[in-house]
This record gives sequence, structure tokens and C-alpha cells, in this order.
Amino acid sequence: MKKFEWNKRDYYDTFPLFLAGIRDKFGDKPAVTWYDRKGGEHSRSYAKLAEETDCLRRAMRARGLSGKRIALVGENSYEWIVAYLAVAAEGGCAVCIDAEQPDECIWQMMELAETEAVFASCSCLPICKSIPSRTERILLFALLGEGEKEITWEQLCREGKNGIWSGAETARKADGSDADDPEPGQTAAIVFTSGTTSTSKAVMLSHRAVLHNASSSSVYVDAGETVFSSLPFYHTYGMTCAVLATLVRGAHLFINGDLKTVMRDLHFSGAYSMLTVPLMVETIHNQIWLAAEREGLREDLTRALKVQRLMNRMGIKSLLKPLEELREKSVGSLRVIICGGAHLSREIAEEFLALGVLILEGYGITECSPLVAVNSNHSWQMDSVGYVLPDVEVKVEDGEICVRGVSVMNGYYNEPELTAEVMDGEWFHTGDLGHLDREGFLYITGRIKNLIVFKNGKKLSPEKLEEKLSQIPLVKDVVVYGAASGSSADDVKVAASVYPDQERAAGLSSYEILEQLQSEIDRINASLPLYQQI
Repeated sequence: MKKFEWNKRDYYDTFPLFLAGIRDKFGDKPAVTWYDRKGGEHSRSYAKLAEETDCLRRAMRARGLSGKRIALVGENSYEWIVAYLAVAAEGGCAVCIDAEQPDECIWQMMELAETEAVFASCSCLPICKSIPSRTERILLFALLGEGEKEITWEQLCREGKNGIWSGAETARKADGSDADDPEPGQTAAIVFTSGTTSTSKAVMLSHRAVLHNASSSSVYVDAGETVFSSLPFYHTYGMTCAVLATLVRGAHLFINGDLKTVMRDLHFSGAYSMLTVPLMVETIHNQIWLAAEREGLREDLTRALKVQRLMNRMGIKSLLKPLEELREKSVGSLRVIICGGAHLSREIAEEFLALGVLILEGYGITECSPLVAVNSNHSWQMDSVGYVLPDVEVKVEDGEICVRGVSVMNGYYNEPELTAEVMDGEWFHTGDLGHLDREGFLYITGRIKNLIVFKNGKKLSPEKLEEKLSQIPLVKDVVVYGAASGSSADDVKVAASVYPDQERAAGLSSYEILEQLQSEIDRINASLPLYQQI
């Protein structure tokens, strides 16, 4: 591993300690900022964030909700963050649910986690109210706005601040003493991940696992003092690596919960860094080239990028003025993008670097809270997912990446058999294929369950072919798989399902789209062994 100075970070074992720490250390510094639909700016300081979280904790305690499993269902919002922190700090378990799933999946997740209460956004309230097996034991609160018969987040915070309760709540009012502090190994969050079947698995993550992972995630990375993210909070990547990792070091987090305004909000924020997924990077990249084509500047852009790459290799740090203007127009003040969730094309990463934006890829999995490895501003490889975090161990066993460390899950909720399938003592088997090089860089080469196995015993990981096909301008998305071509299960040939880019395909007939795609695939096939040809 190349020697470079690591960033120093505070580590916390529980959420009450985390909240007290960031409040005392950062006080009136801006913590979270967001923009409404009209572009109005709203902000909260670290002191205000801690205060509102404490108010919500007191109101929850008075209603007998300490230590309960409470679901969070809704779009990204400041209130979502406060609810998550309050539930965890009050010794409960924040059940993070993907609000973009069908109603039946949301109900299934709530039932699987044995949810006792729900914080829901106004758009998700009807879904949560209509759960078929819902009983009166499931209390329902609104995260935003007026919640009809439900008590809103704002009302709960006022109750906790003013000590106002009435009716049945009065009899259950807490005596004013603090709730028992949670233990570091106690489950703080349940996060769902897709399994080998259609049923989601409920991953239990402890206080220490989530908070240590948040601190370690920026030991190698300098994300600057302003960070933008639209990553969904119900994923560990969005909550741990974007929200908690930014707050633990006292930086300013800008959040977005509406894809319609994501680019507007990015420019408003003036953020130095952004955490995102390859799809967002690819979308921005595609828009840059589409704009160049429409303006007849494709050749000029190609030439400028080529010159800039040469300058970069020569150590010349200045940026060509046309590229500087293009960067400002496309991504504003961004200088660093932390990218995870899937593999990003090296070609795209190199073009962004030529525009003055460094993309640092990382690798994580929900069961590891999630981050396992990430590249550094001081040392990176574009085909790699970076260095393994300092408090995580990785070994490669029969090609499979296995992880051990403080951030590994407590197991799957109420699923001991599923847990036993992936845990070998302290080692978690990720199901991902990869290897470590001599310098300590980790590389991901595919998924075990995605391997295409041929009759001759050869095996193929489809991800590499998908990367090649994704570089075809007409391809928006692609899946490579083994298609049956005989009577036996292993008699297969490589096939690809392609979703064309609608803007580039505009005006083309289905036949013309197929003809163009086949021409590009023929070119790729010419460079591949016969058994790998698509």
C-alpha cells in the first residue's frame, strides 16, 4: 500500500455518544441543507440537529416507543435523518424501507421486521395505513406536513421540547430520566437487501458497526467541507457513507430527495464532492456528449480531452479553458465524486479526470455496513475499488471475497439458517469474486451466482462483457447472460439484452437500431474467444 497521510477521525460506539460528540464539537456550524421545490434553502446547524433529535427522543419515550422497531418509509428529508438518529439513540431499531418498492413489498418488509411503529412521508402514508395485517399496535406518524389523523414529526418534536402530553399519553409519560444507553453491539438499524430469491433479507447492523464504518469511510478520502448526495437514506451507502460520514467530521451536507431537481440542487449547493452511483455519472457523461453533438462540437471536445490527458500525464495541472467552462456548466464546483454500488467504466472515469473531476470508486455490501474498500485522493487505480478500510480484513477464498471486522452485520433478522449460510465464524462470504494485488488494491471481477458455465468447463463472468457493451453510444443499459442453446443445463451461449438510449435512438426504426447494435457487437466479438462471443 502506498504511504500517504490518513485523515484523523473521531470514533463513536453508540448513537447517544455520536450525537453528544457532534453537538459539542461543531455546535453552530451548518450540518444539513436542502432546497424545496421552489428552490428555497433550508438549513440546520449541528446544535439544532442534536436538539431536535433529543426532543423527538423524549416524545418517543413518553409514548412508550423506546427500544422499539420503528420503520422509516419515505423520500430523503431532514426529518428522515432526525427520525433515524432518534430511534437508534433511544435504543430502538430503525427499519429502513425502500419506498420505491411496490406496496406489497413495503408491507412484507414491515411484517418481516415486526414493525411496531412507522414514520412515513405524506406520499407513503396511504401505503402504510393500508397494510392488510395492520393492527392498532402499529402506530403511524407523519414525517412531513399535515398527517390527517396521524401525529406529525413537528408535533412530536414540540411535545418533546415543551413536555406536553394529554389523555392516555399522560399515564405513560416518562419520569424524565434518560433511557438506558444502548450497547455498542446492539442492533441500531435493519436494512433490507435482495437475496438469491425474490424475498428480501433483513440485515441487522449494530451501533458500533454503522458508526465505525462511517468514520473509517473517509480515512483515505478527502471529500472537502461541502458534500452533496441524493443517495436514498434507506440504503447503507446513502446513510452511512453520505450522511453519517459527513456529520462525524463536521462537514456541511446538502441533501436531495427528488431526482427532478437533483442537478439544480447540485449547482445550488456549490459542493466540493458528491456521493453517487454509476448511473448518475453515466447520465451526466451522456448529456455532455449529447450537447456536444447537437452543437457540432464532438470533434472539438474529443481533441480537447486528448490534449488535456497528455497535459495531465506531463504533470501540468492547469485545465484548458473550454474544458473548465464545460465542467462548470455540467457539474458546477464539483472536484471529487465518490462512486459505488456498481462498476463504472474506466473510459468515463478518465474523461471526468480530464475535466478536472476525480472519481474515486469504492466497494461495499449491506451486510458490512456497507463500505469495505475505497480509493484515495492520494493513491488510486481506476479499475480497482481501492484499499481495504483500516478496521476491516479481507481474504479471497476460492476467488470469493470474504470480510471480517467490526462493521460486519449481527445477522439476518429471525433468519438463523440464512445467516449460517454466509457466515463462517467471524468471516462473511460476500458472494463477490475478486482479488487483491501486491499494492493492496482490491478488484471486483463478478458475482458467483452470475457466472456463466459452459459445457467445456470454462466459466465467464458477464460483468466484463457488460462493460464493453455499455461503451456503445446507443446502449443505455445491458444485461449479459447464458442463454440455453441445447437440451442440457450447461449447453449455453452468451446473449445480451439491450435497452437503447431513447435520445440517441430517436428517429430510428427498430430494424435500424438492431442493425447498428449488431455492427458494434460484431466488432467486439472479433476481439473475443469463440466461447465468449455474444
